[in-house]
Amino acid sequence: MIRNERHTLYGLSVREYSPKGLWLLALLYFGSLVSAVFVSLIAWHIVHYFDPEANGYLANKPYPKYFDRARWLCVLCLLPYLFWQCRITSFKAVGFTRPFASTATKWFIYGFCMILLIYAGTYALNAIELKPELAIGGFLSNLDNAILAGLLIGLFEEIVFRGLVFRMFYTAMKPIPAMIASSVFFAILHFKASSTSLESVPPIDIGFADGLNIAFSTIAALVTHFDFTYLSAIFLVGVVLHQAFLITNNLWANVALHAGWVFTIKGIGAMFQTTEAANLFTGTTRVADGYWVVVVLLAFVAVFSLILKSKPEASALIKEHT
Repeated sequence: MIRNERHTLYGLSVREYSPKGLWLLALLYFGSLVSAVFVSLIAWHIVHYFDPEANGYLANKPYPKYFDRARWLCVLCLLPYLFWQCRITSFKAVGFTRPFASTATKWFIYGFCMILLIYAGTYALNAIELKPELAIGGFLSNLDNAILAGLLIGLFEEIVFRGLVFRMFYTAMKPIPAMIASSVFFAILHFKASSTSLESVPPIDIGFADGLNIAFSTIAALVTHFDFTYLSAIFLVGVVLHQAFLITNNLWANVALHAGWVFTIKGIGAMFQTTEAANLFTGTTRVADGYWVVVVLLAFVAVFSLILKSKPEASALIKEHT
C-alpha cells in the first residue's frame, strides 16, 4: 500500500517519516490519566459533600466511572494543543472533504447493513430473539437517542482516532503497520478499570492513592480484564475504519459508518434480547462478544483491502515509484 501525502502530518512528503506524533500521543494518554486523578477526585468529593446520603444520580455512580469521564474530559482539553502541534487547524485539514451528502449517506447505509448482517446471523443461530414486550411507541422514542448517540459518538471518535491518532501512526511508519498499530491502540483504549472497584470504601475515604490506583488499573486493564473475542472485534473495527478513511480520503465516510453502527445497535438492537442458546461463537445483543462478529468484520476487511489495492491513485503512485 502506497502512502498518501494528504494523510501525513507536519507537511511531510510520502518519503518522509516522523515519530513526533507518537510522543504527543503518549503525552495525551498519560497526561489525561494523571489529570483525571485530580479532576475526578475534586468532582467526587464535591458531589458527596452536597449529597452525603448518596440519594442522587451522580452520588450513586462508582468512583471509577468518575475517573473514566474525567479522563475523556482531559482528552478534550488537551486535543486543541495536539491539533495545533500537528498543524491541523481547519475542518479540511482534519479530513472533512467533499462530497458530504452522498458520502455520508452511502457509508451510513454500509454501517447499518453491517450491523444488521451481524444481528441476522446471531438471530438465525437462535442466540437472540425479539423482546415479547416490544412496543412501537417505545421503539420510536428510542430512535431519537440512537440518532443523537450515533452522530455524537461517530463525530467525536472519528475526529480523534482517524483525524488525529491514526495520522500520527501513519506519519511515523508505513501504512499497513500504521493501521495495525493504531488499531491495537484503539482496542486497548476500550478496556478500562472495573466499575466495581472501591465499592467497599466509604466515599469520604477515597483519596489520591485510590485515584492513582485506578489510573494504573486503567493502564493494566488489557491484562486484568483480557477478553480475546472483544479485543479481536474492536481491533477489526479499527482496521475497517482506517480502511474507510484511506478508501475515501474523507472523514465524513468514517463518521457516517461509525454513526450507522451506533444507531443500529442502540435503535434496532434494543428490540432484541439474548437467549440461552447464545455462546462464544454467536455472541449476544452486545454485538462485540462473539466470533460471528469477527467473521463478518474479517470479510469486510478483505473486501476493503481489495478496493484499496485497486485504487487508481495507488496504481499511479506505484508507476511513479518504479
